[in-house]
Amino acid sequence: MPGAVEQNLRRMSHVIVAALRTTVLVGVTVIAALRGGPELWWVPAVVVAWSVTFVLCRDKAWIVPADTALVVGLCLAQQWLVAPEDLSTSTNWVLTAVSVTAVAHQWFVGIGAASVSVTALVAAYLVGVWLASPTDWLSALPIGLWTYGEATASRALFLLLRSGARAVDRTAAQLEQTRRDTAIAVARRAEERHHLAALHDTAAATMLAAGFGMVDGNEPWLAEQAARDIRVLTEQADEPVGVLDLVDVLADVTRFSPLAVVVSGPESLPLPAGPALEIGRCVREALTNVARHAGVDSAEINTTSSPVSVRIVDRGKGFDPADVPVHRRGISGSIVERMRRAGGTAAVLSKPGGGTTVRLVWPHDR
Repeated sequence: MPGAVEQNLRRMSHVIVAALRTTVLVGVTVIAALRGGPELWWVPAVVVAWSVTFVLCRDKAWIVPADTALVVGLCLAQQWLVAPEDLSTSTNWVLTAVSVTAVAHQWFVGIGAASVSVTALVAAYLVGVWLASPTDWLSALPIGLWTYGEATASRALFLLLRSGARAVDRTAAQLEQTRRDTAIAVARRAEERHHLAALHDTAAATMLAAGFGMVDGNEPWLAEQAARDIRVLTEQADEPVGVLDLVDVLADVTRFSPLAVVVSGPESLPLPAGPALEIGRCVREALTNVARHAGVDSAEINTTSSPVSVRIVDRGKGFDPADVPVHRRGISGSIVERMRRAGGTAAVLSKPGGGTTVRLVWPHDR
């Protein structure tokens, strides 16, 4: 199927060529009628009527055969339509009609049908000259055959423009395919990042807690936390909708933390479900980092509502954020990137011996 550019080329060329053909054909028939007298005024009337039909029906399958038949009829009637002195010369207005018709048809039909049309027109022109003046048809032969050259030039121009249009369509299709491939790759990569973040935040964190001795295996929350991890990794999560209370989300997070966590702030912080859950996951990751690295068994969480912010503070040994390797997901993937996807920001402030503060902010205007 032709592309958009080629289709547009066909539409525009049909309009332009039909208009040019009509202008030339009507013009020469009017001039012929002026030269031939009142008895020929029916010719431009017929040509004008047919030209209107040609313009309106230019894309119909029958229009080129019908147009060819009309001009063939004019050719065969040259003995009544053309002055004898014009029969075998380039001033023959019927020859002009043959030329403009042969040129125009190259834009409407394939090369096979166009070749048949040109041959019929040239043959009818020469037969018409012979019928009008049997001694003049050989003189008319060269200019009649020149119609093939005109038609060939018109066909070459059409093929050149069509080739350019197809090249543009191919380029556009390749760009669209590249765009689709890129979008698929980005979506796939986002899904991979989401899965890695979920794995890091759930089973990996729980297993690391056990591996580092932060739990002894008898904690009442450990089995429930492991079950929650499995559900997160195996179930298809629905897009969160509605509103959640961030205070309740944080309470659920701290209930499963191996740390003693003190939470302070407003009694209620309603947020859209998506950002609220992402903030909760970020808080869980921050508390996990405290338990693993800070060397303390307690932390504080402070929340505010203008703007909505959550600060996770520990009094542990701290660290230099610039020294954290880029492949470590705890800060970059599970905190900073998560808040960015939720429409907020995250900042980690720490220094060796000075404890650590993680600040999560979600603006009110979202």
